[in-house]
Order: sequence, then structure tokens, then C-alpha cells
Amino acid sequence: MDYFVEAKKVFNMPRPKVFMDNPKHCEECEEVEAKAQKSNPDSLTLEEAGYGWATLHNFMNDTGFLYYFPAFIRLCIESDMENGYLDSFFFAVTHKGENNTRLKACTYEQRKLVHDFMVWYKNTHPDLVEQWLVEDDVEQAIKSIYRDTHRLKRSFR
Repeated sequence: MDYFVEAKKVFNMPRPKVFMDNPKHCEECEEVEAKAQKSNPDSLTLEEAGYGWATLHNFMNDTGFLYYFPAFIRLCIESDMENGYLDSFFFAVTHKGENNTRLKACTYEQRKLVHDFMVWYKNTHPDLVEQWLVEDDVEQAIKSIYRDTHRLKRSFR
């Protein structure tokens, strides 16, 4: 399965007018908003997405995060031993555990795709998961999202 293509289908949503709750908050917020405005899920680069705490998604509102989610998956797939987005991605989907507002904003189908992508990534790229020191994050995310997804599925019955 091509997870980037699948993510574009499942996370298909209109482009938000703004990507942050308060883009005029400070100079850094204005810079992040400008980056988000000039790019899209097909063109976002690793450099634009950022590294560590300074990642684009750390500053985005939930709508902006979900709009760019296919790009975040693509950046994980494009990661290698020297350049990667794995630690940032897995932090974004595990931060605050079951209180992660990003995942709570997802539909059942979106959560299922996130879960399936992480299981696939862990199984097909174990060397990168180990290299980027995200084994614990991956395991935590897989378990948490699986639990949440099945709870959400039961609520729709």
C-alpha cells in the first residue's frame, strides 16, 4: 500500500485559511504560518517541516495538522539514516497519550490509517526505528491508537 496516497484520500480536506490559532502571536508564529501558507502536502520539505521542538506541526492547530498529515507520513517514508522525520512524527502522535488532541480530532478511518501506517513502518523499517530511537514511541502509539480506534468504532455501532 502507498500510505502517502492513502493518507491523501483519508485526510482529504480543504486547505485551512490559517494553520495556527494565533499566527500573529509572535515573530516565530508568523514564520511558521508563512511556511505553512507557502507549501502543501505534496511539496512540504523536511527543512520546512522542521526538526525537534521547532517542527511545523508543534505550532499548528488541529485543522492545519490534519491537512498536512499526508505530508508528515511522506516525510517518514522518505527518512533515511541521516535525515529523518520519525522522531517528530511519533512525538506528534504520542504526545499526551490518550489526551492527544490531534488524534482525537481524527475520524475512525484516519485513526485506523495512522495505526496501520505505524505497524507497517515498524515492521518494514526496524533499522530506522532503532536509529532514530523511537521504538518506545512507536509501541506506545500503536497500542494507544489501536485502543482508541476500537473504542471509537464501538461508539459508531
